[in-house]
Amino acid sequence: MPIRKSSSVINRRGVIGLGAPPTPPPPPAMPSSFPNARSSGLFSAPKDARFIDWTVMNGGIIGHWIRVRVFKCPVGAAKIVIAGPTAVFVEAMFAAHEAVALSSGKPDRRSVYYEVVVEDEDMRMHPSVQLFRKYPNDVIAGTLITPGDFGQTVT
Repeated sequence: MPIRKSSSVINRRGVIGLGAPPTPPPPPAMPSSFPNARSSGLFSAPKDARFIDWTVMNGGIIGHWIRVRVFKCPVGAAKIVIAGPTAVFVEAMFAAHEAVALSSGKPDRRSVYYEVVVEDEDMRMHPSVQLFRKYPNDVIAGTLITPGDFGQTVT
């Protein structure tokens, strides 16, 4: 006589995880405005820099939307958006990033600075910036702008 498996064992198999993991729910709608905006402050790029890489780590317990803009800030002229706004939903304990090419690979050296502005809903979002010669392998030592270096611009 063949052995029969009970229907409860067969039903539990799907619950225990023998199938694909359930798809996560979609993120909430992006807010129309963000209560926090933080700036890296102005920074210059060494002559061999080719990329600005911004990163944001969500140190909170729930996911949040962020919006990031990268600016070129020529002395004596209005700043210009060179990347963004980039909106990203960052899950709790995850990071997001984007590498932005500087002026098509040739940074402008005529008194030009750069700025990264991160807008978010939660102060547990930790932004940072690094400069690269060649992305992603050749970071320029000493160019890290840490979360503690970002200044609050909107409350």
